[in-house]
Amino acid sequence: MAKVRFEPSGYETDITPGTRFIDVTDEHPEAEVPYSCRSASCGTCRVEVKEGHAHLLAPEDDELEVLEVFGDDPKQVRLCCQIRLKDEGRVVLRVVEP
Repeated sequence: MAKVRFEPSGYETDITPGTRFIDVTDEHPEAEVPYSCRSASCGTCRVEVKEGHAHLLAPEDDELEVLEVFGDDPKQVRLCCQIRLKDEGRVVLRVVEP
């Protein structure tokens, strides 16, 4: 199991490797991650990876293109709709304000 925390809501939960973060936030709206598109095209669900970047699968091309539009470094900011957990560990994400 891995622990993921969403800020600024403070919501924290355990998840298993392979889990898509969008599934976690759909099941737990108290995580307070905004979504508009859910398909790596709008950027409303951008989150700063405060801790645990190494526990996430690498971003794919669609996500990288959107992050580039916003000028975000994919080592620091990710699209929550695209993140998948790679292995066990602690991950802390902070929602990027629009």
